[in-house]
Amino acid sequence: MQGGKLPEDQQKHWDSTYAQTDFFGAEPSELGISALELFRKEQVRNVLEIGCGQGRDTWFFVRNGLEVIALDYSETGVCQMQERAKDMKVQNQITLKVHDARLGIPLADDSVDAIFSHMFFCMELSENQLESIFEECLRVLRPGGINLYSVRNEHDPHYRKFVPKGEDMYQNPMGFVVHFFDPERIKRLAEGYELMYMKEFDDTSPPFVKKLYEVALRKPRA
Repeated sequence: MQGGKLPEDQQKHWDSTYAQTDFFGAEPSELGISALELFRKEQVRNVLEIGCGQGRDTWFFVRNGLEVIALDYSETGVCQMQERAKDMKVQNQITLKVHDARLGIPLADDSVDAIFSHMFFCMELSENQLESIFEECLRVLRPGGINLYSVRNEHDPHYRKFVPKGEDMYQNPMGFVVHFFDPERIKRLAEGYELMYMKEFDDTSPPFVKKLYEVALRKPRA
């Protein structure tokens, strides 16, 4: 898989951010709640979460009986989650790994029922890197499996604001580089999948309300 590592300054920025406890809050995200409903309907048993952060959705899935493989490139966030997994005594239900998804997904073909990522694809990722990660997601999903993700969209109050960092990418005053998506980009990245739905919602997690698309893709069964 091509693309190299994530920009080092952004990685350090997330490590510093996650030094704070529950930066995005302790409650599951709106997407996490929506995902659990879909996963139950689809009889999902195991989930790959890309960009788990400090685990607010991870723990929600675990508490509701799912097995989770959680990846994040922030060592700070993953170490916090490892300690919490011990406290919760759920080590047999969760696999945690510090990993840069642009280097590939360290799983076998057709090995997971679903993939979940909340705003992960909003990172500082080029079009080629996005395409590569979506191809990797397709590879590791079982036939009929679901790739559910969210991205900030063209209606977001920060779209086209602040410091340009590439096509539809802007660095905000907090230091985060955000990649914004429109329906055309979402459809382009859905190549090889069946697009189940795309819908807009508001994410109210700190520190401000964000406009997002929730996107569900299915790996064809045949």
